[in-house]
Amino acid sequence: MSSGGANGGTGANGGAGVSTTGGLLPDPFPVPRAAGPLRASIRVPGSKSITNRALILAALADGVSVLHGALRSEDTDGLIEALRALGCLITVTGDSVHVHGCGGRFAADIPVHVNLGDGGTPTRFMMAAASLARAPVTIDGSARMRQRPVADGVTLLAALGVGVSSTVSGTNAALPLTVTPAVAAPHGGTVRVSRTSTSQCVSGLLLCAPWFRDGLRVEFTEQPTSQSYLELTVDELRRWGVAVDESRDATGQLTAIAVPYGPLRARPAVHIEADASSAIYWAAAAAIIPGSVVDLLGLPQQSRQPDMRAIQAIGAMGAIVGPSPMEDGATRVTCAVVDSQSPLRGGQFNLSSAPDGALAVAAIAALADGETRLDGLSTLRVKESDRLAALRDGLIAMGAGARIEGDSLIISPMDAERRRATSANALIQTVRDHRIAMAFAVLGLQVSGVQIVDPGCVAKSYPDFWTDLARMIRPQ
Repeated sequence: MSSGGANGGTGANGGAGVSTTGGLLPDPFPVPRAAGPLRASIRVPGSKSITNRALILAALADGVSVLHGALRSEDTDGLIEALRALGCLITVTGDSVHVHGCGGRFAADIPVHVNLGDGGTPTRFMMAAASLARAPVTIDGSARMRQRPVADGVTLLAALGVGVSSTVSGTNAALPLTVTPAVAAPHGGTVRVSRTSTSQCVSGLLLCAPWFRDGLRVEFTEQPTSQSYLELTVDELRRWGVAVDESRDATGQLTAIAVPYGPLRARPAVHIEADASSAIYWAAAAAIIPGSVVDLLGLPQQSRQPDMRAIQAIGAMGAIVGPSPMEDGATRVTCAVVDSQSPLRGGQFNLSSAPDGALAVAAIAALADGETRLDGLSTLRVKESDRLAALRDGLIAMGAGARIEGDSLIISPMDAERRRATSANALIQTVRDHRIAMAFAVLGLQVSGVQIVDPGCVAKSYPDFWTDLARMIRPQ
Protein backbone atom coordinates (compact mmCIF):
# COMPACT_ATOMS: atom_id res chain seq x y z
CA MET A 1 0.00 0.00 0.00
CA SER A 2 1.31 3.42 -0.82
CA SER A 3 2.86 5.15 2.16
CA GLY A 4 3.05 8.50 0.44
CA GLY A 5 0.57 9.65 -2.17
CA ALA A 6 1.24 11.63 -5.31
CA ASN A 7 1.70 15.38 -4.96
CA GLY A 8 2.89 14.84 -1.40
CA GLY A 9 -0.43 13.33 -0.33
CA THR A 10 -1.14 11.22 2.72
CA GLY A 11 -0.94 7.89 0.98
CA ALA A 12 -3.20 5.64 -1.00
CA ASN A 13 -5.48 4.99 1.96
CA GLY A 14 -5.61 8.55 3.18
CA GLY A 15 -8.59 10.01 1.34
CA ALA A 16 -11.35 9.65 -1.20
CA GLY A 17 -10.66 8.15 -4.58
CA VAL A 18 -11.38 5.26 -6.85
CA SER A 19 -11.07 1.83 -5.30
CA THR A 20 -10.24 -1.62 -6.56
CA THR A 21 -12.14 -3.25 -3.74
CA GLY A 22 -14.97 -0.90 -2.83
CA GLY A 23 -17.06 -1.37 -5.95
CA LEU A 24 -16.45 2.20 -7.16
CA LEU A 25 -14.61 1.37 -10.36
CA PRO A 26 -16.59 1.15 -13.60
CA ASP A 27 -15.66 -1.75 -15.84
CA PRO A 28 -14.29 -0.91 -18.32
CA PHE A 29 -12.54 1.96 -16.58
CA PRO A 30 -12.15 5.17 -18.64
CA VAL A 31 -8.64 6.51 -18.01
CA PRO A 32 -8.72 10.29 -17.46
CA ARG A 33 -6.39 12.26 -19.67
CA ALA A 34 -3.91 14.39 -17.73
CA ALA A 35 -4.83 18.07 -17.97
CA GLY A 36 -1.24 19.25 -17.68
CA PRO A 37 2.25 18.34 -16.49
CA LEU A 38 2.67 15.95 -13.59
CA ARG A 39 4.44 17.55 -10.63
CA ALA A 40 4.38 14.84 -8.01
CA SER A 41 6.23 12.74 -5.50
CA ILE A 42 5.04 9.23 -4.83
CA ARG A 43 6.09 6.31 -2.69
CA VAL A 44 4.84 3.16 -4.38
CA PRO A 45 4.31 -0.10 -2.44
CA GLY A 46 7.24 -2.27 -1.43
CA SER A 47 8.95 -4.51 -3.95
CA LYS A 48 6.94 -7.64 -4.70
CA SER A 49 10.07 -9.57 -5.61
CA ILE A 50 11.92 -8.62 -2.43
CA THR A 51 8.87 -9.08 -0.19
CA ASN A 52 8.34 -12.64 -1.45
CA ARG A 53 12.00 -13.53 -0.95
CA ALA A 54 12.08 -11.99 2.52
CA LEU A 55 8.92 -13.86 3.54
CA ILE A 56 10.50 -17.24 2.70
CA LEU A 57 13.73 -16.43 4.57
CA ALA A 58 11.89 -15.04 7.59
CA ALA A 59 9.55 -18.03 7.73
CA LEU A 60 12.48 -20.46 7.84
CA ALA A 61 14.76 -18.44 10.12
CA ASP A 62 15.04 -18.97 13.88
CA GLY A 63 13.26 -16.17 15.75
CA VAL A 64 11.01 -13.23 14.90
CA SER A 65 11.71 -11.06 11.85
CA VAL A 66 9.90 -7.81 11.09
CA LEU A 67 9.55 -6.78 7.45
CA HIS A 68 8.95 -3.03 7.15
CA GLY A 69 7.46 -1.62 3.96
CA ALA A 70 6.39 -5.07 2.76
CA LEU A 71 4.02 -5.18 -0.18
CA ARG A 72 0.43 -6.12 0.62
CA SER A 73 -1.16 -7.53 -2.50
CA GLU A 74 -2.89 -10.66 -3.75
CA ASP A 75 0.47 -12.30 -4.49
CA THR A 76 2.18 -11.54 -1.19
CA ASP A 77 -0.93 -12.11 0.93
CA GLY A 78 -1.35 -15.46 -0.81
CA LEU A 79 2.19 -16.45 0.15
CA ILE A 80 1.58 -15.33 3.74
CA GLU A 81 -1.54 -17.52 3.93
CA ALA A 82 0.35 -20.48 2.49
CA LEU A 83 3.15 -20.10 5.05
CA ARG A 84 0.55 -19.88 7.81
CA ALA A 85 -0.98 -23.12 6.55
CA LEU A 86 2.44 -24.76 7.02
CA GLY A 87 2.40 -23.66 10.67
CA CYS A 88 4.26 -20.35 10.52
CA LEU A 89 2.86 -17.62 12.81
CA ILE A 90 2.63 -14.33 10.87
CA THR A 91 0.94 -11.14 12.04
CA VAL A 92 0.41 -8.08 9.86
CA THR A 93 0.06 -4.43 10.87
CA GLY A 94 -0.23 -2.10 7.88
CA ASP A 95 2.87 -2.71 5.79
CA SER A 96 4.83 -4.28 8.65
CA VAL A 97 4.86 -8.07 8.73
CA HIS A 98 5.98 -9.95 11.87
CA VAL A 99 7.15 -13.45 11.00
CA HIS A 100 7.82 -16.04 13.72
CA GLY A 101 10.30 -18.29 11.97
CA CYS A 102 10.10 -22.06 12.26
CA GLY A 103 13.83 -22.78 12.58
CA GLY A 104 14.14 -24.64 9.28
CA ARG A 105 11.23 -27.10 9.45
CA PHE A 106 7.60 -26.02 9.22
CA ALA A 107 5.45 -27.01 12.19
CA ALA A 108 2.35 -28.46 10.52
CA ASP A 109 2.47 -32.25 10.83
CA ILE A 110 -0.64 -33.07 8.78
CA PRO A 111 -1.12 -32.82 5.01
CA VAL A 112 -1.69 -29.25 3.83
CA HIS A 113 -3.43 -27.89 0.73
CA VAL A 114 -2.59 -24.37 -0.47
CA ASN A 115 -3.90 -22.40 -3.45
CA LEU A 116 -1.77 -19.48 -4.65
CA GLY A 117 -4.25 -18.21 -7.26
CA ASP A 118 -2.47 -16.40 -10.11
CA GLY A 119 0.79 -16.08 -8.16
CA GLY A 120 3.67 -17.48 -10.17
CA THR A 121 6.46 -16.50 -7.77
CA PRO A 122 4.57 -17.63 -4.62
CA THR A 123 3.70 -20.95 -6.27
CA ARG A 124 7.26 -21.78 -7.28
CA PHE A 125 8.73 -20.56 -3.98
CA MET A 126 6.18 -22.68 -2.11
CA MET A 127 7.23 -25.76 -4.08
CA ALA A 128 10.75 -25.34 -2.72
CA ALA A 129 9.60 -24.43 0.79
CA ALA A 130 7.44 -27.57 0.92
CA SER A 131 10.64 -29.63 0.85
CA LEU A 132 11.14 -28.41 4.43
CA ALA A 133 7.64 -29.32 5.59
CA ARG A 134 6.82 -32.26 7.87
CA ALA A 135 3.91 -33.64 5.83
CA PRO A 136 2.78 -33.63 2.18
CA VAL A 137 1.89 -30.24 0.72
CA THR A 138 -0.51 -30.00 -2.22
CA ILE A 139 -0.10 -26.82 -4.25
CA ASP A 140 -2.72 -25.49 -6.65
CA GLY A 141 -3.61 -22.25 -8.38
CA SER A 142 -5.94 -20.52 -10.79
CA ALA A 143 -6.89 -21.84 -14.23
CA ARG A 144 -4.13 -19.68 -15.75
CA MET A 145 -1.58 -20.83 -13.16
CA ARG A 146 -2.40 -24.44 -14.05
CA GLN A 147 -1.21 -23.57 -17.57
CA ARG A 148 2.00 -21.87 -16.50
CA PRO A 149 5.28 -23.80 -16.28
CA VAL A 150 6.29 -25.58 -13.07
CA ALA A 151 8.04 -28.61 -14.57
CA ASP A 152 11.49 -27.10 -13.96
CA GLY A 153 10.75 -27.02 -10.24
CA VAL A 154 9.55 -30.61 -10.27
CA THR A 155 12.75 -31.73 -11.99
CA LEU A 156 14.98 -29.84 -9.57
CA LEU A 157 13.18 -31.16 -6.49
CA ALA A 158 13.40 -34.71 -7.83
CA ALA A 159 17.14 -34.25 -8.38
CA LEU A 160 17.42 -33.40 -4.67
CA GLY A 161 15.50 -36.52 -3.69
CA VAL A 162 12.24 -34.74 -2.85
CA GLY A 163 9.08 -36.58 -3.83
CA VAL A 164 6.77 -34.67 -6.18
CA SER A 165 3.66 -35.97 -7.89
CA SER A 166 1.60 -34.11 -10.47
CA THR A 167 -1.58 -34.85 -12.36
CA VAL A 168 0.60 -34.45 -15.46
CA SER A 169 3.99 -36.11 -15.43
CA GLY A 170 7.34 -35.47 -17.07
CA THR A 171 8.27 -32.27 -18.85
CA ASN A 172 4.63 -31.18 -18.90
CA ALA A 173 4.15 -31.33 -15.10
CA ALA A 174 1.51 -28.85 -14.00
CA LEU A 175 -0.56 -27.80 -11.02
CA PRO A 176 -2.00 -29.22 -8.91
CA LEU A 177 0.98 -31.10 -7.54
CA THR A 178 1.97 -32.60 -4.21
CA VAL A 179 5.39 -32.29 -2.59
CA THR A 180 6.15 -35.10 -0.14
CA PRO A 181 9.12 -34.15 2.08
CA ALA A 182 11.42 -36.70 3.69
CA VAL A 183 11.74 -37.16 7.43
CA ALA A 184 14.88 -35.02 7.38
CA ALA A 185 15.70 -31.92 5.37
CA PRO A 186 17.00 -32.51 1.82
CA HIS A 187 20.70 -33.29 1.53
CA GLY A 188 21.16 -30.65 -1.14
CA GLY A 189 24.39 -30.91 -3.07
CA THR A 190 24.93 -30.01 -6.73
CA VAL A 191 22.31 -29.68 -9.43
CA ARG A 192 22.94 -28.80 -13.07
CA VAL A 193 20.46 -26.50 -14.76
CA SER A 194 20.00 -25.89 -18.47
CA ARG A 195 17.79 -23.18 -19.96
CA THR A 196 14.60 -22.94 -17.89
CA SER A 197 11.23 -21.36 -18.61
CA THR A 198 11.51 -19.24 -15.47
CA SER A 199 14.16 -18.42 -12.87
CA GLN A 200 11.69 -18.63 -9.98
CA CYS A 201 12.11 -22.36 -9.37
CA VAL A 202 15.87 -21.91 -9.04
CA SER A 203 15.43 -18.88 -6.77
CA GLY A 204 13.04 -20.81 -4.54
CA LEU A 205 15.59 -23.55 -3.94
CA LEU A 206 18.41 -21.06 -3.34
CA LEU A 207 16.31 -19.37 -0.64
CA CYS A 208 15.80 -22.72 1.11
CA ALA A 209 19.38 -23.92 0.62
CA PRO A 210 20.80 -22.68 3.97
CA TRP A 211 18.70 -25.44 5.59
CA PHE A 212 19.76 -28.21 3.18
CA ARG A 213 22.29 -30.44 4.94
CA ASP A 214 24.97 -30.01 2.26
CA GLY A 215 23.87 -26.60 1.10
CA LEU A 216 23.23 -26.20 -2.62
CA ARG A 217 25.37 -25.56 -5.67
CA VAL A 218 23.55 -24.71 -8.90
CA GLU A 219 25.64 -25.08 -12.05
CA PHE A 220 24.27 -23.50 -15.22
CA THR A 221 25.00 -25.41 -18.41
CA GLU A 222 23.43 -22.62 -20.49
CA GLN A 223 22.84 -18.91 -20.01
CA PRO A 224 20.36 -18.74 -17.11
CA THR A 225 16.87 -17.42 -17.68
CA SER A 226 16.20 -14.01 -16.07
CA GLN A 227 19.68 -13.78 -14.55
CA SER A 228 18.78 -10.40 -13.03
CA TYR A 229 16.23 -12.09 -10.75
CA LEU A 230 18.73 -14.75 -9.69
CA GLU A 231 21.08 -11.90 -8.79
CA LEU A 232 18.29 -10.31 -6.75
CA THR A 233 17.92 -13.61 -4.86
CA VAL A 234 21.66 -13.69 -4.17
CA ASP A 235 21.52 -10.09 -2.92
CA GLU A 236 18.69 -10.93 -0.52
CA LEU A 237 20.48 -14.01 0.81
CA ARG A 238 23.58 -11.92 1.47
CA ARG A 239 21.47 -9.29 3.22
CA TRP A 240 20.44 -12.04 5.63
CA GLY A 241 24.07 -12.99 6.23
CA VAL A 242 24.51 -15.92 3.84
CA ALA A 243 27.98 -16.26 2.30
CA VAL A 244 26.85 -16.94 -1.27
CA ASP A 245 29.54 -17.74 -3.81
CA GLU A 246 29.07 -16.85 -7.49
CA SER A 247 31.00 -17.96 -10.55
CA ARG A 248 30.82 -16.08 -13.86
CA ASP A 249 32.31 -16.42 -17.31
CA ALA A 250 34.29 -13.76 -19.14
CA THR A 251 31.09 -12.04 -20.31
CA GLY A 252 29.64 -11.77 -16.80
CA GLN A 253 27.10 -14.56 -17.21
CA LEU A 254 26.47 -16.66 -14.13
CA THR A 255 27.90 -20.16 -14.39
CA ALA A 256 27.27 -21.29 -10.80
CA ILE A 257 25.75 -20.18 -7.49
CA ALA A 258 26.72 -21.91 -4.24
CA VAL A 259 24.81 -21.47 -0.97
CA PRO A 260 26.43 -23.12 2.08
CA TYR A 261 24.58 -24.88 4.87
CA GLY A 262 24.04 -22.53 7.79
CA PRO A 263 20.57 -21.94 9.27
CA LEU A 264 19.74 -18.26 9.63
CA ARG A 265 18.80 -16.20 12.63
CA ALA A 266 15.83 -13.87 12.35
CA ARG A 267 16.37 -10.21 11.51
CA PRO A 268 14.58 -7.73 13.79
CA ALA A 269 14.20 -5.09 11.08
CA VAL A 270 14.16 -5.69 7.32
CA HIS A 271 13.35 -2.64 5.20
CA ILE A 272 11.81 -3.36 1.79
CA GLU A 273 12.59 -0.96 -1.06
CA ALA A 274 9.82 0.62 -3.09
CA ASP A 275 8.90 -1.59 -6.04
CA ALA A 276 10.66 -0.63 -9.27
CA SER A 277 8.08 -2.73 -11.13
CA SER A 278 5.34 -0.41 -9.83
CA ALA A 279 7.34 2.81 -9.92
CA ILE A 280 8.04 2.40 -13.62
CA TYR A 281 4.47 3.38 -14.49
CA TRP A 282 4.96 6.82 -12.96
CA ALA A 283 8.40 7.10 -14.57
CA ALA A 284 6.74 6.34 -17.89
CA ALA A 285 3.96 8.85 -17.22
CA ALA A 286 6.48 11.58 -16.48
CA ALA A 287 8.40 10.75 -19.64
CA ILE A 288 5.46 11.21 -22.03
CA ILE A 289 3.80 14.32 -20.58
CA PRO A 290 5.77 17.50 -21.41
CA GLY A 291 6.83 19.55 -18.40
CA SER A 292 6.43 16.70 -15.92
CA VAL A 293 8.66 16.02 -12.91
CA VAL A 294 7.99 12.93 -10.76
CA ASP A 295 9.98 11.87 -7.70
CA LEU A 296 9.98 8.14 -6.92
CA LEU A 297 10.50 8.02 -3.17
CA GLY A 298 12.14 5.02 -1.55
CA LEU A 299 13.65 3.85 -4.84
CA PRO A 300 17.40 4.56 -5.09
CA GLN A 301 18.98 4.84 -8.51
CA GLN A 302 21.49 2.16 -7.53
CA SER A 303 18.74 -0.34 -6.67
CA ARG A 304 19.48 -3.87 -7.91
CA GLN A 305 15.83 -4.50 -8.75
CA PRO A 306 15.73 -5.71 -12.37
CA ASP A 307 13.13 -3.19 -13.53
CA MET A 308 15.48 -0.31 -12.80
CA ARG A 309 16.92 -1.30 -16.18
CA ALA A 310 13.58 -0.57 -17.81
CA ILE A 311 13.55 2.85 -16.12
CA GLN A 312 17.03 3.39 -17.56
CA ALA A 313 15.64 2.46 -20.99
CA ILE A 314 13.05 5.22 -20.58
CA GLY A 315 15.98 7.54 -19.92
CA ALA A 316 17.67 6.34 -23.10
CA MET A 317 14.48 7.21 -24.98
CA GLY A 318 14.83 10.82 -23.91
CA ALA A 319 13.58 11.28 -20.35
CA ILE A 320 15.93 12.64 -17.69
CA VAL A 321 16.53 10.11 -14.90
CA GLY A 322 18.60 11.14 -11.90
CA PRO A 323 18.73 11.39 -8.11
CA SER A 324 15.86 13.18 -6.43
CA PRO A 325 16.46 16.20 -4.18
CA MET A 326 13.37 15.22 -2.18
CA GLU A 327 15.17 12.60 -0.05
CA ASP A 328 18.23 10.39 -0.05
CA GLY A 329 17.63 7.16 -1.92
CA ALA A 330 14.99 8.48 -4.30
CA THR A 331 14.88 8.82 -8.10
CA ARG A 332 13.57 11.75 -10.15
CA VAL A 333 12.21 11.36 -13.68
CA THR A 334 11.74 14.52 -15.75
CA CYS A 335 10.29 14.96 -19.21
CA ALA A 336 13.07 16.46 -21.31
CA VAL A 337 10.74 18.88 -23.13
CA VAL A 338 7.93 21.23 -22.16
CA ASP A 339 5.83 21.46 -25.30
CA SER A 340 6.63 18.64 -27.74
CA GLN A 341 4.01 16.11 -28.82
CA SER A 342 6.77 13.46 -29.04
CA PRO A 343 9.17 13.88 -26.12
CA LEU A 344 10.66 10.42 -26.66
CA ARG A 345 12.60 8.79 -29.45
CA GLY A 346 12.42 5.19 -30.54
CA GLY A 347 15.30 2.77 -30.34
CA GLN A 348 16.34 -0.83 -29.82
CA PHE A 349 16.52 -2.25 -26.29
CA ASN A 350 17.14 -5.72 -24.92
CA LEU A 351 14.89 -6.02 -21.86
CA SER A 352 15.42 -9.71 -21.08
CA SER A 353 16.64 -8.62 -17.64
CA ALA A 354 13.54 -6.45 -17.03
CA PRO A 355 10.57 -8.38 -18.45
CA ASP A 356 7.94 -6.82 -16.18
CA GLY A 357 9.10 -3.27 -16.85
CA ALA A 358 9.16 -3.96 -20.58
CA LEU A 359 5.38 -3.52 -20.70
CA ALA A 360 5.51 0.14 -19.69
CA VAL A 361 8.32 0.77 -22.18
CA ALA A 362 6.29 -0.88 -24.93
CA ALA A 363 3.23 1.23 -24.15
CA ILE A 364 4.95 4.60 -24.25
CA ALA A 365 6.84 3.61 -27.40
CA ALA A 366 3.51 4.31 -29.13
CA LEU A 367 4.24 8.01 -28.54
CA ALA A 368 7.90 8.03 -29.53
CA ASP A 369 9.42 9.43 -32.69
CA GLY A 370 10.38 6.45 -34.81
CA GLU A 371 10.18 2.70 -34.42
CA THR A 372 11.05 0.92 -31.18
CA ARG A 373 12.27 -2.69 -31.00
CA LEU A 374 12.22 -4.54 -27.68
CA ASP A 375 14.24 -7.76 -27.66
CA GLY A 376 14.61 -10.61 -25.18
CA LEU A 377 10.92 -10.98 -24.28
CA SER A 378 10.55 -14.77 -24.42
CA THR A 379 9.36 -15.09 -20.81
CA LEU A 380 6.43 -12.75 -21.45
CA ARG A 381 4.55 -15.57 -23.14
CA VAL A 382 4.18 -17.53 -19.89
CA LYS A 383 3.24 -14.77 -17.47
CA GLU A 384 -0.26 -13.98 -16.14
CA SER A 385 -1.20 -13.72 -19.81
CA ASP A 386 0.64 -14.11 -23.08
CA ARG A 387 1.97 -10.60 -22.63
CA LEU A 388 3.56 -10.38 -26.05
CA ALA A 389 0.21 -11.00 -27.71
CA ALA A 390 -1.65 -8.76 -25.24
CA LEU A 391 0.78 -5.90 -25.83
CA ARG A 392 0.53 -6.25 -29.60
CA ASP A 393 -3.27 -6.31 -29.53
CA GLY A 394 -3.50 -3.37 -27.14
CA LEU A 395 -1.09 -1.23 -29.14
CA ILE A 396 -3.02 -1.93 -32.34
CA ALA A 397 -6.25 -0.99 -30.54
CA MET A 398 -4.58 2.29 -29.61
CA GLY A 399 -3.82 3.04 -33.25
CA ALA A 400 -0.12 2.19 -33.11
CA GLY A 401 1.63 -0.44 -35.17
CA ALA A 402 2.89 -3.57 -33.44
CA ARG A 403 4.22 -6.93 -34.56
CA ILE A 404 5.98 -9.88 -32.96
CA GLU A 405 9.17 -11.27 -34.47
CA GLY A 406 10.45 -14.24 -32.47
CA ASP A 407 11.00 -12.96 -28.94
CA SER A 408 10.90 -9.31 -30.00
CA LEU A 409 8.14 -6.71 -30.18
CA ILE A 410 8.40 -3.97 -32.79
CA ILE A 411 6.29 -0.86 -32.21
CA SER A 412 5.51 1.89 -34.70
CA PRO A 413 4.11 5.07 -33.14
CA MET A 414 0.52 6.17 -33.60
CA ASP A 415 -0.01 9.00 -36.06
CA ALA A 416 -0.45 12.64 -35.08
CA GLU A 417 -4.20 12.61 -35.78
CA ARG A 418 -4.79 9.78 -33.31
CA ARG A 419 -2.69 11.53 -30.68
CA ARG A 420 -4.77 14.71 -31.01
CA ALA A 421 -8.13 12.92 -31.00
CA THR A 422 -10.39 13.80 -28.07
CA SER A 423 -13.08 11.15 -28.39
CA ALA A 424 -11.50 8.06 -29.98
CA ASN A 425 -12.03 4.88 -27.97
CA ALA A 426 -9.52 2.11 -27.35
CA LEU A 427 -10.80 -0.85 -25.35
CA ILE A 428 -7.88 -2.65 -23.68
CA GLN A 429 -8.46 -6.30 -22.87
CA THR A 430 -6.27 -6.93 -19.83
CA VAL A 431 -6.72 -10.72 -19.86
CA ARG A 432 -6.70 -10.52 -16.02
CA ASP A 433 -3.14 -9.19 -16.21
CA HIS A 434 -2.26 -6.40 -13.78
CA ARG A 435 0.70 -5.13 -15.77
CA ILE A 436 -1.24 -4.89 -19.02
CA ALA A 437 -3.84 -2.77 -17.20
CA MET A 438 -1.28 -0.42 -15.66
CA ALA A 439 0.88 -0.03 -18.77
CA PHE A 440 -2.02 1.05 -20.97
CA ALA A 441 -3.48 3.23 -18.22
CA VAL A 442 -0.28 5.27 -18.35
CA LEU A 443 -0.66 5.70 -22.09
CA GLY A 444 -4.23 6.83 -21.47
CA LEU A 445 -2.96 9.83 -19.50
CA GLN A 446 -1.75 11.28 -22.80
CA VAL A 447 -4.15 9.68 -25.31
CA SER A 448 -7.90 10.16 -24.98
CA GLY A 449 -10.42 7.35 -24.94
CA VAL A 450 -8.47 4.52 -23.31
CA GLN A 451 -10.73 2.12 -21.43
CA ILE A 452 -9.34 -0.67 -19.24
CA VAL A 453 -11.33 -3.90 -18.96
CA ASP A 454 -11.21 -5.55 -15.50
CA PRO A 455 -9.40 -2.68 -13.75
CA GLY A 456 -9.48 -4.56 -10.44
CA CYS A 457 -6.82 -6.97 -11.70
CA VAL A 458 -4.17 -4.49 -10.47
CA ALA A 459 -4.76 -5.88 -6.96
CA LYS A 460 -2.29 -8.64 -7.79
CA SER A 461 0.68 -6.31 -7.27
CA TYR A 462 -0.52 -2.70 -6.73
CA PRO A 463 -4.00 -2.56 -5.12
CA ASP A 464 -4.01 1.25 -4.86
CA PHE A 465 -2.87 1.96 -8.40
CA TRP A 466 -6.06 3.75 -9.48
CA THR A 467 -6.12 5.88 -6.33
CA ASP A 468 -2.51 6.87 -6.92
CA LEU A 469 -3.27 7.63 -10.56
CA ALA A 470 -6.08 9.98 -9.49
CA ARG A 471 -3.72 11.75 -7.09
CA MET A 472 -0.98 11.89 -9.68
CA ILE A 473 -3.06 13.96 -12.11
CA ARG A 474 -4.77 16.13 -9.48
CA PRO A 475 -3.61 19.76 -9.90
CA GLN A 476 -1.55 21.12 -7.04
